[in-house]
Amino acid sequence: MSRCPAALPTDHTPCADPAAVTVLDVDNAGADGCEHHAARLLVNLDRGRVFALPHAPAGAAHRLLKAAAPQGERHNRLADAISTSPATSC
Repeated sequence: MSRCPAALPTDHTPCADPAAVTVLDVDNAGADGCEHHAARLLVNLDRGRVFALPHAPAGAAHRLLKAAAPQGERHNRLADAISTSPATSC
């Protein structure tokens, strides 16, 4: 089963839903993802941003921001988060 681009390599959980949001880092590098994986990615980014995709369910970006409350080490760039982050729970 393929997973969304927002899924961290250390996170082996399946996607909960289709991609609904785009997560951007400080350099505007982005990854589309399901709410589940996008929240886990956003937790690992310092100053990350999230935008709902046009077909996203109402409130997707808001739910994701609430789920990704700051916890632990955060990174400035998407590449750093993907290559160094342990799996996080949300």
